[in-house]
Amino acid sequence: MNRKVFVLTNPAAGRNKVGQLVRGLSAYSEHLEEKITLDVHETTDTCRGTKKVQASLNSSHTDLIIVGGDGTINEAINGLKQKIPVGFIPAGSGDDYVKALGLPKDPKSQFATALSGKISTVDLGQCNDRFFVNGMGIGFDGQIVADMLHRKIPFLTGQAKYYYHVLQILSGYQDRSFALEIDKIATTKSLILLTIGKGTTYGGGFQLTPHAKLDDGLLAICEIGKISALKRWLNILSLQQGKHDVLDEVSLYHAKELVINHHPALEAHIDGEYLGKPPFRINVLPRALQVRLPA
Repeated sequence: MNRKVFVLTNPAAGRNKVGQLVRGLSAYSEHLEEKITLDVHETTDTCRGTKKVQASLNSSHTDLIIVGGDGTINEAINGLKQKIPVGFIPAGSGDDYVKALGLPKDPKSQFATALSGKISTVDLGQCNDRFFVNGMGIGFDGQIVADMLHRKIPFLTGQAKYYYHVLQILSGYQDRSFALEIDKIATTKSLILLTIGKGTTYGGGFQLTPHAKLDDGLLAICEIGKISALKRWLNILSLQQGKHDVLDEVSLYHAKELVINHHPALEAHIDGEYLGKPPFRINVLPRALQVRLPA
């Protein structure tokens, strides 16, 4: 059986290494016994990944491979309308989702997994009418992504840019009132951060939801309440290591559905991309996505 693989690439990701990865993938596929045709498409400013996949991926394609970062993955998954295996070749600045998938780090092994890895099913998150694979954040981490979008720092890129904005607001970001429904139970909480995850890691290195699992049918929630500026600085390492649950201000738990009511001062991201302000209805779609994982 011949396979036709739709390859979505983001040339802007990964400091121009995407082209090299696609050439490597093509060379690798040519040496396989199985006949594989790569149908390569690029995202552009006028036709982002969602539109590209919606317009060009069809029933003749047997697989989808995404070469890019978490944002490119999010765009592609939101354009995917048929159940086919999805492979990943990370090329972003953070690549948080592939950490949860446990993908290998060397390119040749990534090519092998993306083309021929075992097919597993994992959950998708859904916020209003948009899917997510790794997670979303409202409050502090949403504000970081909003600042990155609206305040350009020309000499910074990738992780350095993200950490710059973290440090800019770490001390001064104020807690906000969240009007929530958690599995249909209404509550109001004063928080600086609310993260909803299927993956464990955000911002390229912060394990905010270490209790998350990709296929348990649940959303992993991290809440951080009002916390002093000094305590924030002292516990950055614990956030990176996923050990912040020892803090009194932190709650980690699971839920199936969250509703976040309107609040004009709350910003949000979804898979690291700016989303906007609530209201949001967030739920989980169990085992809705086929992915290729290491054998």
